[in-house]
Amino acid sequence: MPGLSRQQKQLSKALLDLDEEAMLIEELDGFIAGLLVCPQMIPPSAWLPWVWNSADAKGEPVFESLDHANKVMGLVMAYYNDVARTLFDQPERYGPIVSIDRRNGEILWEIWIEGFEKAVKLKPEAWVPLATADIEAARAWTGLMMLADVARRDPRFSDEQIDAITATAHDKIADWVIELNDWRLANAAPAPTMTTRSNPFAAPAQKVGRNDPCPCGSGKKHKKCCGLN
Repeated sequence: MPGLSRQQKQLSKALLDLDEEAMLIEELDGFIAGLLVCPQMIPPSAWLPWVWNSADAKGEPVFESLDHANKVMGLVMAYYNDVARTLFDQPERYGPIVSIDRRNGEILWEIWIEGFEKAVKLKPEAWVPLATADIEAARAWTGLMMLADVARRDPRFSDEQIDAITATAHDKIADWVIELNDWRLANAAPAPTMTTRSNPFAAPAQKVGRNDPCPCGSGKKHKKCCGLN
């Protein structure tokens, strides 16, 4: 993955060091994009379990200690907030994280779209209005769902069609995410002014009590989960 920032490299390594079911950074990037352009906000408690286990969001994340859990979750939420700020303040700078096949230079966008589709499936009813949205947003929504089908090698598409779609997928992903973000900002409930303290997407910084739900998303009380360490 060329061009990763220092923060992104730290996040990528942190995810790779977790259980093998945890998301790769490419999948997380698509997942976060889907969360942020969703017409309805999805709280961290609903999506964090998918980060730790991208197959079915079941099981418990494996952290070495509470400090380790806080560090990894801090990296995830910091990246979530960074993407949110980019889409809000400088959407023209948005671009997906993808890998490149070193053998042939092919852009491997499929993992990104898998993450995006997982976000869509968290609240499928929220996306229904896009079917009748303005032409740009509707086209963006249809295009991204087409990419999800192509990534699964849907038999409706011939090999020639798949090759043609794949050739331009990376460039179109960025454009389509920006279109959906524009539509969400114009049609969703107004968000507070985006500042350091009032980022509507940011995870609140707060101390976790021993009887509070563990922030890792396991569903257990903190004292019986990461608080044991």
